[in-house]
Amino acid sequence: MSAPKTKTTAAFFFGTFIAAALAGCAHDGRGGDRSIPFTEAAVATAGDTASVLSWNAPGTKTVTIYAASDATHASHDKAATQGGASGNAEVSAPPAAPRHYFEFVPDRGASLTLADRSLHLASAPNFRDAGGYRTADGKWVRMGLLYRSDQLDKLSPADLETLHAIGVKLVCDLRTDVERKQGMDKLPLGAEGLIADVAGPNSTSSDLGKLLSKGGDAQALLGNGKAAQLLIDANRQFVESPSAKQAYKLMFERLANPTMLPGVFHCSAGKDRTGWAAAIFLSIMGVPRETIMRDYLLSNTYLAGKNAKMLAALKGRIDPVLLQPLLDVRPEYLQAGFDAVDKDYGSMDRYVREGLGLSDATIQALRTEFLAG
Repeated sequence: MSAPKTKTTAAFFFGTFIAAALAGCAHDGRGGDRSIPFTEAAVATAGDTASVLSWNAPGTKTVTIYAASDATHASHDKAATQGGASGNAEVSAPPAAPRHYFEFVPDRGASLTLADRSLHLASAPNFRDAGGYRTADGKWVRMGLLYRSDQLDKLSPADLETLHAIGVKLVCDLRTDVERKQGMDKLPLGAEGLIADVAGPNSTSSDLGKLLSKGGDAQALLGNGKAAQLLIDANRQFVESPSAKQAYKLMFERLANPTMLPGVFHCSAGKDRTGWAAAIFLSIMGVPRETIMRDYLLSNTYLAGKNAKMLAALKGRIDPVLLQPLLDVRPEYLQAGFDAVDKDYGSMDRYVREGLGLSDATIQALRTEFLAG
């Protein structure tokens, strides 16, 4: 007997309608302490030719920063800038490269290599590095190895070439079969695709998707807080549904293989299914929940322009106030997922091991590959 079809929440189907520190090699050329002394550090793009760097490394005296051609190779022939234990600096970007990395070298301890979190892809604005965060025990999640994104079926030739240039080897597609049929991923040359359908193969478009596509009465379905509740319920389902557990397990088991890196995981908007995947990843790494929440909320910034165009296209068909909660990420959405984990498993560690079924070997492989310091 065939499995019964299930309906999905807005997080699963809405994209069909509207269609994230490399702590570089943690080496210390001077020997001694190999821990990374930076408690904060970041790189942000300032126009086409400059980058803004910031850092804080208590206990050090000087920090020298070098431009890097990629996540692991920095030339120490000439420093981009130098400062004290903490500082801010604007420097010229390195020569033309897919990304501009900078190696922060303290006078004691191991270095840290970072880049701007966003790749600034015009056709995938929520494509960003999943690393670059400090863990609770002082390690850093490497950059340049794992990315999170919105839909990849609309990639421009130039953006597709960028993904090839940064060496993407695995693209994990968290979307439904309906979404994939409406727009297949554009894979960079040499990359492998992985289908990890969070909603499950028997999911169908929900009543909301059908209603909106026909220009129906959205007020009845989305008004009075119902739209936000859809996303709250969705995040609970990411934790509880068998299809979601299976999809996330498959994704992380594949990412534990270093030959599959750099990797990308994505859904349609890159905020809900992808947002929970990022929360799992950063939790495995040991990143504090408050940092994970900040990363989650960045989708509002990166998707602002894309969402504005979408609302403009729907003008006259639906009240933007009703639709906005589906386009947003809000703290209560992700918190619903955390609450479900705490209720059912007691901790993210138990959820990863017992809920997703990731083995100790897989978890250790992920930490070995993605953590430095």
